[in-house]
Amino acid sequence: MMNKAMKITEEALRQYAAASGDVSALHLEPDAAKQAGFERPIAHGMYIMGLAHSLYLSQHPASWIKSSQMTFIRPLLVDTTAYFAYASVDDKVELHVTEEGGDLVARGYLIVREALDGE
Repeated sequence: MMNKAMKITEEALRQYAAASGDVSALHLEPDAAKQAGFERPIAHGMYIMGLAHSLYLSQHPASWIKSSQMTFIRPLLVDTTAYFAYASVDDKVELHVTEEGGDLVARGYLIVREALDGE
């Protein structure tokens, strides 16, 4: 099993918004997030998925992610630490993302394979 932690910062969300084109105020503006019922802006789902991929690959550089799936349970607020837990089960790597208090944010899996020579 592999576990990694990552602080979800306002700056990281701004960079992701600029790169992805998803500049929804819900992710960037505290007032908009509060109007939507959130204490603070929330992370983009695809940002969390991208982190899950990059954190896994940072520990498994000879692997390729063939496919992935993630179900989001609850939003992840900015200025929160997210914990990514990975466990190999058969041909999948199961993934759980929790927040500081231990609440489940998302779950899913990665289908991975080892890179072939020359890839």
